[in-house]
Amino acid sequence: MHYILFFITFFAIHFNVVYGQEIPGDLIKLATYTLNKNPDIATGALAIQNAAGTIKVQRSTFDYQLTSVASITKNKRRLFDADPISPIVNGNVSTNGTEVSLGLQKALRSGIRTSFTVDYGRLSNNFPFNQFNEEVGANQSDHTITTTLSVTQPLIRGRGKKIATALETSSELALENAKYSYELTNAFEILQTGIAYWQYVGAYKRLTIFRANEERVRNVLAITLELVQADKKPAGDLAQIRADLANQERQTKIAEQQVYNARINLGRAIGIEVQESEHIGIPMNEFPSIPESKYATAVSDQTMLAIAANHRKDIAAFHALKKGLALQLELARNHLKPTLDLSAFASYGAMNTGNGFQKAFSTLGNREGSDYTIGLRLNFAFPLNNNLARGSFLQQQAALSEQEVSLHNLQRNIDLNVHIALNNLRNSVAILTKAEETLQYYQEVFSNEQVKFQNGLTTLLNLILFQERLTFAQLDYLAAQQQFATAIINLRFETGTLVKKNADEEIVLRNTKVFYEIPTL
Repeated sequence: MHYILFFITFFAIHFNVVYGQEIPGDLIKLATYTLNKNPDIATGALAIQNAAGTIKVQRSTFDYQLTSVASITKNKRRLFDADPISPIVNGNVSTNGTEVSLGLQKALRSGIRTSFTVDYGRLSNNFPFNQFNEEVGANQSDHTITTTLSVTQPLIRGRGKKIATALETSSELALENAKYSYELTNAFEILQTGIAYWQYVGAYKRLTIFRANEERVRNVLAITLELVQADKKPAGDLAQIRADLANQERQTKIAEQQVYNARINLGRAIGIEVQESEHIGIPMNEFPSIPESKYATAVSDQTMLAIAANHRKDIAAFHALKKGLALQLELARNHLKPTLDLSAFASYGAMNTGNGFQKAFSTLGNREGSDYTIGLRLNFAFPLNNNLARGSFLQQQAALSEQEVSLHNLQRNIDLNVHIALNNLRNSVAILTKAEETLQYYQEVFSNEQVKFQNGLTTLLNLILFQERLTFAQLDYLAAQQQFATAIINLRFETGTLVKKNADEEIVLRNTKVFYEIPTL
């Protein structure tokens, strides 16, 4: 029973912490939340990890390679009766052998390959005479140790540091590309969160407008009731006003649904579940104003294009990828060549006879039986058709050409998008200015019309008409504010000035004003 109560309490607390705690409706905090929670951003981080792993894979080409071989053999051979050795060994030759080899290989980034090996062999049999026909007794061990150092220099294929490290350098550039792409992904998700937040603010303010409008209709209804009771208005006017009130209540309900939808969509942009999205608090941020944005009519397209050229991370990502593809093309071109390797090697070996570890370990110190070898070896190989290299070259050539086309197309689209974003900002400023001016006039007109209606100087139809116009003016002004706020963040994204890397290589907002101020050089 105690365990059941414990688990019930635990899950209740967990549910309250995860799903019951309100998420503040602050844009900066929600943007930071996006950077930490968004699944697309998390996927981008894994892409960086994968690219880092690829670098290690390519660097493994230059790892030290330790090789070893050990074998023990035992052989027993039945001799022919006519063999003169047969009587000495009772018709059987028993041989025991041990072979051990240790090697260390290393490919250098200059293209040179090196190896060093030590080979040890021990051989003994039951024949009592050695190779000099001296009787030394059965099962005397012969020890052989050979050390060899080999250095191979590619003369054609694989020659030079650039070719030897092409795949390693290409993978480093791929990591650079992944990091730039990750930064762009962060910026895009912040853009989506910003747009969704302004939609949430707009929906919330629309609900406020409809509620205020509903309240105005209720006031008109109260005034009309007083006028009807004073025999200054016909009772039939009440039906019109009540119909208008019912319509306003309907619009309020629609606005409430739009607020809910906007809140859930904001949670979608952030990257959180429905239960968490429902606990996003009311919006705490107001729309940016024109003076606050530091907008000036003198803002030029060339200035924004220059900012984009310096800050758009997808351009940097494409350049990094292009460099990597150029290296891979160079490597593929090198593979079209034949293999011609020059190897220099030197070895020293020695022999010793006798049983015991001391005999084996002292072998290299013996002058008798020692052996010195030095030499050069030239290795040539060339596939006559060489289809693998030819096909790889064509593929890399096409990939690089495709990347160049894509890079040009990206720069073209960035230029177009910056022009569009700046033009949208300019138009949104003009629209917002006129919408604000219109709203001020309609507020004044509606106030005057209310006074006229109370004094019996205008009709109910005129009052309702001017009330609707005021509502439309409020909604138009709200839409213009939302359009202006969206235009700022769009321009920020198109110029690459939404996020940046901090000193710890973390992606953060460029500053707290990115949603309110246009970018500057």
